[in-house]
Amino acid sequence: MSPDRSSRLGNIRGRPSFPSVAALVAILLVNACAGASGNAGAAQLRVTSSIADRAVLAAPVPWTATVTGVSASDAIDRVDFSIDGSIAWTERNAPYTFNDDGYLLINAVLPPGSHVLEIDAVTASGADAKTDATVTTTRPPVPNELLDKAFVRYRPAGGPTPAGEWRIEFDVDGVIRINDAGGGRATEAFIATSDGGLTLYGPTNWIVPESDRDGFCDEPENIVKMHWEFRGTDLVISAVGTDNCNGRVSFFAGTWKVKA
Repeated sequence: MSPDRSSRLGNIRGRPSFPSVAALVAILLVNACAGASGNAGAAQLRVTSSIADRAVLAAPVPWTATVTGVSASDAIDRVDFSIDGSIAWTERNAPYTFNDDGYLLINAVLPPGSHVLEIDAVTASGADAKTDATVTTTRPPVPNELLDKAFVRYRPAGGPTPAGEWRIEFDVDGVIRINDAGGGRATEAFIATSDGGLTLYGPTNWIVPESDRDGFCDEPENIVKMHWEFRGTDLVISAVGTDNCNGRVSFFAGTWKVKA
């Protein structure tokens, strides 16, 4: 009696043929590669902040973003720096620095307490990478003698600065608001101590309109030490050390009278 092969042949015919298995494997491999490529692309772009999470900001500090994993075909369009959910500064050119190249985040501008500093790096196609840090800021006190008043001085014609009345105000948030004789405005961050110490840190560009982001020099101003004292009702400011920005020294150094 011949063996019954129908069952065995039927079982063989019920298995996938070799070409079908090969096609299935190929599809799985393609899908796996596509998934790996997509994940790598998403994880490739990364941004890190120079300010660490839980940092305590007791003095002005640089705030910079380092972007890695940028595709040659999808360059960085901008880097947004946000404070407490609101964009405070946008930088489109490397190095990605808050408050313009060479300048600082002035801690005293922020109310003392907890704040969230976020960086969002965005590419031309709209891909982005984010990082954030929760920090605590403190605000150095400003001597009472400097607060709640305006100081003015008059510059003669023919000098290095426009002739007329120049005005400064020391504010509790650590910023000197400046009105020049030509109608322009500017800012300068400071820390003043009761023993006459005065440290200048450069402009706070993010809190003023772009039209008011005037500096005293073309290059970033470094940190400089000066001295303040009252002689009668006059405020006298003098330079203590050297400054890379002679325009700033010539502006501040001298006698300022209380604005009546």
